[in-house]
Amino acid sequence: MKSLLRTRLCTTTLLVSGALLAMPAMAQDAGPVESVAQESDTVVVTGSRIARPDVETAAPITSVGPLEIAQQAGSANIENVLNDLPQFTPTTTAVSNNPGGGVATANLRALGAARNLVLVDGRRYMSYSVSQLVDLNTIPSALIERVDVVTGGRSAVYGSDAISGVLNFITKKDFQGAQLNSSYTITERGDSAIWDINGTIGANVDGGRGNVVAHVGYLKRRGTFAAARDFSRVAYTDAANPAGGRQLIVAGSPSGPQTRVLLSSAQAAVAGGFFGTGSTTNLDFNRDGSLGAYIDTTDSYNFAPVNYLQVPQERWLMSMSANYEVSPAFVPYIEGQFVNNRVTTELAATPIGNSTPFGNSSLGALRVQTNSPFLAANVRAGLNAIDQAETTSGLDVRGDGYVRLTSFGYRTVPLGPRQNNDDRNAYRVVAGARGDIGSGWDYDGYYMYARTRNAQRQNGNISISNFLASINTVFQSGTTFSPFPIAGVANGGTLVCADASARAAGCVPSNIFGEGNISSAAINYLAIGATNLEEYETEVASFALTNSNLFDLGGGGVGIAVGAEWRRENGAVQPDQFLSSGNVAGFNPGRPTAGGYSVREVFGELNVPVVRDGFIHLLEFNAAGRISDYSNAPGTVGTYAFGGRVAPIKDISFRGQYSRAIRGPSVNELFLGNTVSFSGNIEGCGGATAAPGGSLYNFCLQQGIPAAVLASATDRANLANATIVNPPTFLGGNANLREEAATTWTVGGVLSPSFLPGFSVTVDYWNIRIKNYISRVGTANIGTACFTNQIQAFCNLITRNAAGQIERIDDRNANSGGLKTSGIDVGANYSIRTDSLFENSRIGLSFNGTWLEKYDFTPVVGLSIVNQCAGRFGRNCGAPTPKWKHSARVTLGDDGTRFSAQWRYVSAVRDDNDAATFAVERLPSASYVDLTASFNVGDTVDFNVGVSNLFDKQPPILASAQSGGSGEQSNTFPTVYDVLGRSFFVSTRLKF
Repeated sequence: MKSLLRTRLCTTTLLVSGALLAMPAMAQDAGPVESVAQESDTVVVTGSRIARPDVETAAPITSVGPLEIAQQAGSANIENVLNDLPQFTPTTTAVSNNPGGGVATANLRALGAARNLVLVDGRRYMSYSVSQLVDLNTIPSALIERVDVVTGGRSAVYGSDAISGVLNFITKKDFQGAQLNSSYTITERGDSAIWDINGTIGANVDGGRGNVVAHVGYLKRRGTFAAARDFSRVAYTDAANPAGGRQLIVAGSPSGPQTRVLLSSAQAAVAGGFFGTGSTTNLDFNRDGSLGAYIDTTDSYNFAPVNYLQVPQERWLMSMSANYEVSPAFVPYIEGQFVNNRVTTELAATPIGNSTPFGNSSLGALRVQTNSPFLAANVRAGLNAIDQAETTSGLDVRGDGYVRLTSFGYRTVPLGPRQNNDDRNAYRVVAGARGDIGSGWDYDGYYMYARTRNAQRQNGNISISNFLASINTVFQSGTTFSPFPIAGVANGGTLVCADASARAAGCVPSNIFGEGNISSAAINYLAIGATNLEEYETEVASFALTNSNLFDLGGGGVGIAVGAEWRRENGAVQPDQFLSSGNVAGFNPGRPTAGGYSVREVFGELNVPVVRDGFIHLLEFNAAGRISDYSNAPGTVGTYAFGGRVAPIKDISFRGQYSRAIRGPSVNELFLGNTVSFSGNIEGCGGATAAPGGSLYNFCLQQGIPAAVLASATDRANLANATIVNPPTFLGGNANLREEAATTWTVGGVLSPSFLPGFSVTVDYWNIRIKNYISRVGTANIGTACFTNQIQAFCNLITRNAAGQIERIDDRNANSGGLKTSGIDVGANYSIRTDSLFENSRIGLSFNGTWLEKYDFTPVVGLSIVNQCAGRFGRNCGAPTPKWKHSARVTLGDDGTRFSAQWRYVSAVRDDNDAATFAVERLPSASYVDLTASFNVGDTVDFNVGVSNLFDKQPPILASAQSGGSGEQSNTFPTVYDVLGRSFFVSTRLKF
């Protein structure tokens, strides 16, 4: 049987053979299936419930075995291994700080982590949050036998979520003895250390009728701040170049500890002479309370260095499994996992300004007491002149002693950085039974319960209501309170908070007018802690009957599987009163999220071998179907799949698969409470075309921008300045969401010429089209629909303040116009003996590449807006989706010593907005080279050493969307490009 498998599997030889320690399986075939084959003449292949005599299927399978995992920097976190495969787009990893969360997800075909189903031993795993995503950190890497990646929709076999494909983590079975693993990784610069130690012990009982395995692991990952790398220690802003075009300048946030304010052109005309700043509108405070011109390159706050470049993590993981054969017809089994994962993310000190979310809108203008003793005399004079020039009613009252400055930015640097501390506990229990009930029929039924609880504690936030109370000041003398100095009283009186209830609660006036002026008492009054509590539960009850040899049509046994499944998903996020009310600046507020749904399903699958070693070598067909009944909006839906393989001769085979797959909306997508994000300024009325007489003038007037603002080139430019106006986007769930429906198909072939032993090549074309794709419209797309297409319904999602600035954007989850993506996977492997170099040695070559033909997203049903993202990056497309990615490896060695080199390549990408020009329009291609050496010392010790990013390739640099550019964080895309530089690892495995 083993020789048959080695002949048929184009990748097994490379993965199983002791001469090739780390050859990644590039074709459709699972690598280390030898142990399975020894037990039976049939194996269960990912993507099917039917056992079969080989592991070739109509759908391509890429498999990564334990030897490949061992060579990937110690493999402490399995996402590093997967993200090296070109089929994956890194999304959330160890270098994700903002956004982040300390979790690791898999994103197949760049369709989002929610659209590939993650299984462990063919069963659903535990989700880490209401997003219903699996944190790959919770899967014990030391127990992984292999990882199978199946391309194409598998919903007919496994249910919801398997649109782009399935990741199935196969764990070790019937483990005996004891094994201790330890790995250590550190960069050339002496930081970013990761230490992972774990042990496994197992034993067969009662003459092999039963088996018990226990595993304990501990991981400690050190954090690395952005200050530790040249490219990320300062913040870059995408700014206008005086010589024309755009440029990157070293400039951070305009919200600094000294406070920046923006005057209207009318205010500057009245007060500029007093301030000594003339017609300049963009100003900031000096330490003595005077004002000067704000200059990005010298006055902005460098928020970059205190952000994490690698997020610290501490993880405990325990896993156990047991099974016992009472009889062949009844083999009960149980397994369980417990994970405690502690992660800290860190951002710069809290900024607060006119764009800060507050309640259902933004904080808005800064109300300044014109006679405040915190201000220099000339500033007081200028503000009083503005106050006397006010003519409007309402908030701008002439002579009331207060002036509103519509744009401002302040940062609570004395409070220290913002920290988000996640303490996540998760456990999963599976209990079931399987057995042979005769006549070729087997059954497998189980119940799974998984629960995750995360206590998220935040430091560094401030209370917005306390901030407003502390800057709303008056003079007091006895029982007299006045915004004006009280006559006959020294210093005009004592400066106090104007609101009596705030004074009773300990309010202290905050001097934010100049760096270092705020008192410790004021900081203590502003500071608050905040807490999010999140819980999520998944229940699954499943039963399946299978028969792999129902009858024979001449090509082998016809296989069938039928079954039923019930699943319940339920979760809640409960923010504290500060976060839920929106009375918080620092981390974004959000309303509670709570809800759930259940689904009942029946399924069936059929595999029909027609010919084997007849007039042609092989002809086989398969089909699968599933009916799902959701308790929410999707209702009753059906999925199906059918495909086949044909091999005219033994050396070449062709395969194809067609399927309809679905994904039901997650609890987060359905029930997300109002929360916010910052995606940049989308103002379309900031240029010359919005000026009087311009083509956009009347349209912009209709949007609520005052004519006086449009008449001033300076005021118009300030509307669109991302460093001045960065409005929050309010997000929320939609309980009426329908399911996503995907049509997926693949067609390809495998060539394994008998005249060239050890060589194989695979080529597969894949095509995925998703209708009702669940997503937000997207802040940038709302801007396009409003300002370019001038569709008022989208303009209505934009709220402006009295000065015409955008202060809120609404973007809810919706079923979009859909997504289309397609491409080609290419894999090749070659293995040859090289006794001339070493005795019993071999050279192995492997290649795995993906060409992305199309990635088109239509954000709104019925609109012609299409984001064409193949080979692009930016505000619409997000992280780069290169047209070509590959991973190539060469391995040389024998059973005891192996040397391996890997080449990872990502092609160049360009910005996704052809109508706009950024300082960085193109990111060049990137190549990374990794080296590994592995040594076996007898049968008890394995030793690996290696270096990643051998040539210390640095990431491309660009500004983030919040800084006027089209990047992500840390001046680059940390999940796509290596940001830590050259690193080294050593790992050891002891077997007893």
